[in-house]
Amino acid sequence: MAGSSPGAYTVHLHARTPEELQTSRQRLAQGELVTSKSQPGSSLPVHVQVGPAAAGKAGPGLDADAYFGALQTRALGGVLLAAAELPSTQTLLQDNAALVPDGAVAVANRQVAGKGRGQNRWTSPDGCLMFSVCTELDISGVRLPFVQYVASLAVVHAIQEQARARLQGASLDVRIKWPNDLYAGGLKLGGVLCHSVYRARLFATVTGVGLNLANTEPTTCVDALIAARHAELALPGAAAPVPREALLAGIMGQLEAMLGVLAAQGFDSLQAAYLDAWLHSGQQVELEEHEGGDGAMRRVSLTVQGLTPGGYLLATDAAGKGFELHPDGNSLDFFQGLVRRKALQ
Repeated sequence: MAGSSPGAYTVHLHARTPEELQTSRQRLAQGELVTSKSQPGSSLPVHVQVGPAAAGKAGPGLDADAYFGALQTRALGGVLLAAAELPSTQTLLQDNAALVPDGAVAVANRQVAGKGRGQNRWTSPDGCLMFSVCTELDISGVRLPFVQYVASLAVVHAIQEQARARLQGASLDVRIKWPNDLYAGGLKLGGVLCHSVYRARLFATVTGVGLNLANTEPTTCVDALIAARHAELALPGAAAPVPREALLAGIMGQLEAMLGVLAAQGFDSLQAAYLDAWLHSGQQVELEEHEGGDGAMRRVSLTVQGLTPGGYLLATDAAGKGFELHPDGNSLDFFQGLVRRKALQ
């Protein structure tokens, strides 16, 4: 698996234990890793360099010792694929689903074709935490849409965990913008992207996260938010930066626990925490709808109350009647172009 060639990418393979490392090497040896380039239908080889279990640098800038030392999961994140540069961690795991071990996480310092919602790209200035994690879920199709909500909540909780450790228990105003963006002070902090396929009676999911950790441009970042809150609270000294390894390990722990709850109990057990972390309770939205046969448009005001059982927005009108709101599929902002699909009983 070692070696390199012009135009190829290199990932560094590490694992939490020698047993996980050996299993991963055997699985990866069953084929050749490739990854998609920005042009559809094209691919480049990916060479794997194997390091000792939980030791040394896992590619430039990421310390496997620190990551595995902080990791407290049963399985998720126990295999690490790290690279200085990739087209996209998301496509790396999607393109090699048959070879990459379940629960593996792929991390890149830089992405040249990072994935966002739809056909959007996620840029990757220095200081971002960019990763994707694959896991097979034994859940119903009804619960699958909530995976992205669980992942968003896991990221928020992991950020708050790091913030509280630096702010004497205080937290940050980091919020979820439905369905899969993270915001702070009106500025985008990161985003979550989920893909899935159904095979062998399981949903094979790939969840990608792009998060501004130490880069103040183009918007803001976790370190800057903590520093500002530290100054606001007039705490002594200076807040230490958040290591990528610690935050990544924390997200893996939160995500594994929440996915377990989702599989066993559904989203109801997580919904209160999710609504506590999002931006939208009580938000006023206006819809434009055709009225009558003349095609005239009217504006309808609704108030967001929460989520419906299907994972869409629950809103009420002035009379208290409930509606499920769906995006129209045409707007970059989900809150532009919402459509009422049905009244809720």
